[in-house]
Amino acid sequence: MAAPSFKDCIASDVSDIFLDRLEFADLHTVNGKKMAVLVDENELLERDKAKQGGHSDGLYKSRRLIYVAQADFGPRPAIKSVLTLDRVAYRVRDCTAEAGILAIELEAAKT
Repeated sequence: MAAPSFKDCIASDVSDIFLDRLEFADLHTVNGKKMAVLVDENELLERDKAKQGGHSDGLYKSRRLIYVAQADFGPRPAIKSVLTLDRVAYRVRDCTAEAGILAIELEAAKT
């Protein structure tokens, strides 16, 4: 039996380590489908520091940065498309894919 490839090891790390529901991730409903999701509030603060701005008077923007397994989620969502996280509708602000994980930045404007 051949040793697993590096890609195989990374793929198993997505669910076994990074999105492990006993350690980091929680079960959430994304677009009607339950899956392991890691919500990262700290990274949003770091991104805001780097951007310095992006605020509109009179609007409060509820934002989330989530990480999901691409195998669970499917194709990358389009920027400005609507994504529902636990029954709350958000617009996709940004999405990157790396090593089988999607990092999706979400935003919902509230007055």
